[in-house]
Amino acid sequence: MVSATKVEGEYSFLSKNSPLDQSEGVKTHLYHFGAEHGNDDLKSTVCPDQGPSLLDTILLAQWDNFAWKGHLDYDVTACQLKVIEGGVNFVGQLNNKWNSFSLKEYDKIFESFRCMKPNSMKSYEGLLLCVAQGENDRPEVTPSASASPPKDGLLLIANAYPVEYGHIFLVPAALNQLSCYWDKKMFGLATKIASEVNNAAFRVFFDSRTHVVSDHMLFQACYFANPLPVESASTVVVYEYGGNARSDIIVSETVGYPLKALVFTSNNLKALVNVVSEICFSLHDNNTAYSLLISNNGTKVFLFPQVKNLVTGCSLSTWECAGYFIYHTKFEFEDASETEILKRMASVSLQDSAFEDLKHLCCAIAHDLVK
Repeated sequence: MVSATKVEGEYSFLSKNSPLDQSEGVKTHLYHFGAEHGNDDLKSTVCPDQGPSLLDTILLAQWDNFAWKGHLDYDVTACQLKVIEGGVNFVGQLNNKWNSFSLKEYDKIFESFRCMKPNSMKSYEGLLLCVAQGENDRPEVTPSASASPPKDGLLLIANAYPVEYGHIFLVPAALNQLSCYWDKKMFGLATKIASEVNNAAFRVFFDSRTHVVSDHMLFQACYFANPLPVESASTVVVYEYGGNARSDIIVSETVGYPLKALVFTSNNLKALVNVVSEICFSLHDNNTAYSLLISNNGTKVFLFPQVKNLVTGCSLSTWECAGYFIYHTKFEFEDASETEILKRMASVSLQDSAFEDLKHLCCAIAHDLVK
């Protein structure tokens, strides 16, 4: 059995000679935000020039350990990548083992979280960490030997079918989640995690059509070494509120990108979460599919509204909306073209009039909630 001992230092942490293992008697390790991250500011506790953050270090160590034990279906870092020729610089990945239905294989795992009996998940290697708000001044990590994870926390679960390095699910631990469709508090926690990880490569995703299983709202996250195509797209501001430094928020739209998208930017967690959540509720009420991309250390949220493709009946995943595509065969990979991707995006992009209506709605919501 691996022993876990606390060490003195700036953070409460486990000794480096004690790997963060799912040892006997430990359900999962708990990461608590420091009290300084309990306010509304989306600012990491670690500056970039000070090296990786505590949460980033733990998350990658846990995920690497999961991979080292052979639990991944394949080595995603060995998958061939290419930039697809054209003006947008879409990215293609050759991966003949990944499939879009892998979420269904995790359904039975997510279902077991509903019970949350002590030690019920101690044997599941994929449960890497639980993240919740803490009360101490600095972040801390502690093992949980018998108690269930905090009901207001997010479970970080390794995806054995990764789209990219460090691919995880972020699943609410709450038994009494108010809505299986959307939980503003959990969205805020996912955004905090993006801020606390403090790694520009870390992105969080949400897809309204596929990210609800076993009555649980579900986020995903992984690391992309380079900016995604949509992150490099030009934007124009459609709304900006700067009357209060604590509530500043900017709403922009992408320009020249083939899929219509809105971008919400703020260093204030409450403002960002309130505005985006209200818009998501409105889209849900109107039966509009959408995807969210949380980037830039949690300060930027891309919203991709979509219509259902009348031919395939499908919508794009968040990483596809962002310009990252997976191909299952060598032929598809080599034959991939910007023209084909543009057609796929055009088939799910909102019509101009509908997008204008959405922009007006977003501006009105932002004005009402942050003024």
